[in-house]
Order: sequence, then C-alpha cells, then structure tokens
Amino acid sequence: MTKKSILTRIEIKLAAMSRRSIFFLAAAVVMLYFSIILFMLGPLHGSRGGYYAGGYMNNFAFRHDPPVNWCSELTWQSPPSPDVVALVSYPGSGNTWLRYLLQQVTGVVTGSIYMDYGLRVHGFPAENVTDGSVLVVKTHAVPMDSDKFKSAILLIRNPRDAILADFHRLHRGHIGTAPKSAFKKKSHENKKSDWSTYVSTQLTAWETLHQMWLTRFPGPLHIVFYEVLVRDTRNTLQGILNFLNYNVTEANMNCAMANKEGIYRRKKKHQDFEPFTADMYKALDQVRNRVLSMVMDYKRKHDNSHVRKT
Repeated sequence: MTKKSILTRIEIKLAAMSRRSIFFLAAAVVMLYFSIILFMLGPLHGSRGGYYAGGYMNNFAFRHDPPVNWCSELTWQSPPSPDVVALVSYPGSGNTWLRYLLQQVTGVVTGSIYMDYGLRVHGFPAENVTDGSVLVVKTHAVPMDSDKFKSAILLIRNPRDAILADFHRLHRGHIGTAPKSAFKKKSHENKKSDWSTYVSTQLTAWETLHQMWLTRFPGPLHIVFYEVLVRDTRNTLQGILNFLNYNVTEANMNCAMANKEGIYRRKKKHQDFEPFTADMYKALDQVRNRVLSMVMDYKRKHDNSHVRKT
C-alpha cells in the first residue's frame, strides 16, 4: 500500500468522524431546543420535582385542552398602583384559582414572586412580576422586615386539604393527583413513610406561615377562608374587591361566576383511600385550632382590617 493511499484512507476516516460529530452535535442542539419548548409550554401537570419545576414529557397531551375563555382581554394596571398587594397562602390553598377569579372579574393580570412557565402560558402572563402593574402578587413566603408589600390578602385553607393538595402538586402538577403508591413509599433512613414525614414537616410550615402574617405583618390584612370562597364565591370575591378598592360591574361579576371553575381546580380522586392516620388528624386539629385562635385575635384587634387605606 502506498503512502498516498494510506493518507487518503486517513482523510476519509477523519471526514467520516467529522460528519458523525456534527450529526451528534446537531441532534443535541435539536433536543435542547425541544426541551426548552416543552419547558416554556409546560402543562399544569407535572412530575415530582422542585417547586414549579414539574415533568413535561409525561403530560405533553395536556396542552390539547381548550384554552381559558376570559371575560375580557387581560390588561395591566395603568397607572401602576403604588400599593403592592400580596396574595398570601400556603401552597395548595387555592392561590391559583383565586388569581384566576380575580383576573376574570377585573380583567387585570395578577403577578407572582415565582416564575411558573406552565402558568405563564396558561393564563397568567405576569408570572414573576411583583410591582404595582399587577392587581395582586402571589407569595408563599413569610413577611420580611424589608417587605415591599403594603397590604395583603391571606388565603387560609384547612391544613389537611392544603397539605394533601400540595403533595399532589409535587407529584402531578397543579391539577394532577398523586398515585396511591406515593403515599406508601418508605424512607430507607428512618423506616417511616415519606408521606408521614411530609405531613409532619409541612404542618409546621403551615402554622408558621399563618402565624407570621397574622402577628408580624404591619399593613392591612384581609383574611379569606378557602372553604368560604368555594361555598360563597360571589360575596367572598366582592369582599376582596372592596379591600382592593376595585369596582366592577354586575356584568363583570356575572361573567366571572359563569366561568368560575376554569381549569385550575384539581378534580378529587382517591375517594376510597384515606391517607391520614388518627395521629395525623389529631396533630392537624391542634395546629388548625391554634391558627384559628390567632385569626380571632387579629380580627378583635383590627376591626377595620378589611378596609385598605387609599
């Protein structure tokens, strides 16, 4: 074999390797691009993961659901309000649904301290907006000394249902339901179920969140119970609008009530399955009663807390 033929073969192999490398690089770029698209169009469902970071491939079909029908085209507050209002809740307490109701009745976008890409493309274009250009700003955080919020709406849900709803969210996103197997999974370290550990830690978090807002927040605080919002949506929503000093027409309210369900409320499943033990219920009742006592104390001290200063 001549030296020239050897060099030719080497050049051919190098060219083939180069084409193969380019192919794999192009494939990687395509996969990355596709992943970004799925992330941005992420559905309300999702697998277990970090906060507002669910799975996308498993629930790709959800995007075929019908889009939200808004009573009016969503707009931003103009001019922006100097008073930024927090919409506070423990996760799983109906914050997203209340934001949906407020956007339906007012036509004004609501913001969030978080960036949930799934919500952003499913009716909440002001995700991660926290200034006065939005009606309210969603938060699950405790108030800070340097907090930017001048007033707040505190949405309280029974800890049993809130903790269960957020457990579902961690496994299946905003409107999905965790499989029964998720409640029975055991931890190898302490031989307790992940579910029982989760209930214990989150019950402490539930109490702390409400305690901090009821005792540490200096501004006007409007308290809303999720169960009352479900039972008497119109009057509860009107009370919130009064607190926000926001007037709507009867037609606005009627439209919002006609479309109050939307796509943001989780359908109840596992009717034949009881995830909570007797000890869990005892702890849930104790914590819930302590927070309800704080609510009563707050209302006694702030008779006009439902009226926000203009």
